[in-house]
Amino acid sequence: MKFLFSSRVHSILSRMPLKPLMASSFTHSLAQNPSNHDDQLYASSQQEEKDRQDRPSCPFPDMAALCYLGSPGRYLGSESRIERAWAHWRKLGEPKLIVAPMVDNSELPFRMLCRKYGAEAAYTPMLHSRIFTECEKYRSQEFTTCKEDRPLFVQFCANDPDTLLEAARRVEPFCDYVDINLGCPQRIARRGNYGAFLMDNLPLVKTLVEKLDTNLNVPVSCKIRIFPKLEDTIMYAKMLEEAGCLLLAVHGRTRDEKDGKKIRADWKIIKAVKNAVKIPVLANGNIRHMDDVHLCLEETGADGVLSADSLLENPALFAGFRTAEWVVDGEEIFENGNLDQADLLVEYLKLCEIYPVPWRMIRAHVHKMLGDWFRIQPHVRESLNAQSRLTFQFLYSIVNQLRELGVEKPLYLKTMDTKSGIS
Repeated sequence: MKFLFSSRVHSILSRMPLKPLMASSFTHSLAQNPSNHDDQLYASSQQEEKDRQDRPSCPFPDMAALCYLGSPGRYLGSESRIERAWAHWRKLGEPKLIVAPMVDNSELPFRMLCRKYGAEAAYTPMLHSRIFTECEKYRSQEFTTCKEDRPLFVQFCANDPDTLLEAARRVEPFCDYVDINLGCPQRIARRGNYGAFLMDNLPLVKTLVEKLDTNLNVPVSCKIRIFPKLEDTIMYAKMLEEAGCLLLAVHGRTRDEKDGKKIRADWKIIKAVKNAVKIPVLANGNIRHMDDVHLCLEETGADGVLSADSLLENPALFAGFRTAEWVVDGEEIFENGNLDQADLLVEYLKLCEIYPVPWRMIRAHVHKMLGDWFRIQPHVRESLNAQSRLTFQFLYSIVNQLRELGVEKPLYLKTMDTKSGIS
């Protein structure tokens, strides 16, 4: 596939296929009229409940799974649940290129930017289930979406089944999976007793999955890290599948292996999990460019891949673009893609003007996308850090300043290999 992009901002923005219609307008209307909050969020799920009540009842309770395959997990046997898992995955188009959940980083404008450049599905940032149920301001700021933002995984951290269910019910009309974060290895997750630290309490993990599977209309997915022992990881994955997880994302590192740049994810374990379970499996780890995507899918047999840190630096990764770091000498030929990270940042900022998000998220993306540029002109980074209050005008001026200083760091595309005919 050939990609044609202008090197300058104006022509890039002129072709952006954006529609300012926000399905997340539910968020803004809630802020204006909080009393309508539950009515708006539950309208879709209430209609689905009415539709289920209107269906003819099954004369044999034990055959309920055969009477209605699309109903929530409490009606399904294990085989029917597997069929439901694959039917749902196929309905979504079997996405292979997926934006991983990133705290404060996989928010709506960034998801939309990645979707423009090849991402086929995306996760929200991790949302705290208790705060999400208690605080309207948190909900309105941390979870926004739009009709183009699908397929969408909404991820929660939790350690209380009832609280998780309450949070999940608020978002299920607006997503394709409710995901349980079982992989966060950070210190805050240890203090809060969630994420990868629930690996020490598997009965609670099972209860969390069963609670959602039994009560939601959308499927439950889980994102996990691996145990040091393969057999423990396999038992873990099978337990999640039996509890009602209909899609499993596996990060091929243990919870103690936090440095993704120094420690390679273990694709062999992901392959073993894929072979052990019957539901779709996604691979997470070591995805830096499209060659990694193809190799990972081949070696693991996974149904899709997730990328996180590499996308933060290069949101056009899934469109085949790569930074100079991954342009190697040899038989492969690379060419200037007429796109750079400053172009991508300007697109991101324009999206933020359409879909507002907290400034802390925007600031983080500026540092990630322009990190290499700031290393060449560190005084520009210092100017950014000195700003306690950001404006779009200031951020656009930073891009212009870097260009005027002559900074050039193009992204590259692999061209056709004339010897092998493989692109």
